[in-house]
Order: sequence, then C-alpha cells, then structure tokens
Amino acid sequence: MKKMTLCLSLAAIFGANAAWAEDDLDRAVSSICEYTKANDRSSLRRKLDENRIELRHSYEDIRCGKLSLLRTAAAAGALDAATLIVTKVGRRAVAEAEDDGQTALQWTQKRYDSADAAGKGKIKPVLDLMHAKL
Repeated sequence: MKKMTLCLSLAAIFGANAAWAEDDLDRAVSSICEYTKANDRSSLRRKLDENRIELRHSYEDIRCGKLSLLRTAAAAGALDAATLIVTKVGRRAVAEAEDDGQTALQWTQKRYDSADAAGKGKIKPVLDLMHAKL
C-alpha cells in the first residue's frame, strides 16, 4: 500500500511539474512574440537566454499566431528583431519554405507589394535585410 501511495504521489508531483513547464514555455513564447513585434532586441535576446532557447534548433516550433518569428518581425517592421533572428537562425530562416509553401522572403515581398506607402516604409528595411542574407 505504501508503494502505491508513493507512486501516486510521485506521479502527481511530476505531472504537475510537466504542466508548469508547459505553462512556462507558453509564457516564454508569448513574450518572445511580443518582444519581436515591439522590436525589442535586448529583451528578446534576454528571454531566449533565460529560457535556454536556441533559435537555430527551435525556430520552426515558435509561432506567433500563424506566423513564423521572422514573418512576425517583417509584419511589424521590426528590423532589430529580424536582424537577431536571421543572425541566430541563418539563411534557412529566409530561404526555406514554410507551411504555406512560401519562404519568409516571398511572403514579405508580397506584403510589401500590396502595402500602402507607410507600410512599405516599415517593411522595406526588413526586406532589404532578407535580400542581403541570400
């Protein structure tokens, strides 16, 4: 009986820790997305470091809504955040096709082409960064 109680107690403890860890990860990804949208490079870097997230290995798994991290930066015109992302992930972030079959560069180019003058001014620096990385 003691063994069963101990096993149930351990299962409850480890199950709770797994739920907390998942909660922490969700909060970290949410913060990463917010820092990217706000173009806050230092906070973005700090959040990645605090949570031991290596973008090179986990870039595909981080989504801000339906957008990848680089597309989120491009949509927000966040050049500093985009520079950090491209530096950490490399050319792959710009050149590989995502779920919709488009690369981040193609997606950003389409967004740039359909934007008004204010939108183009915001997106252009990120688009230039992407072209420079190819």
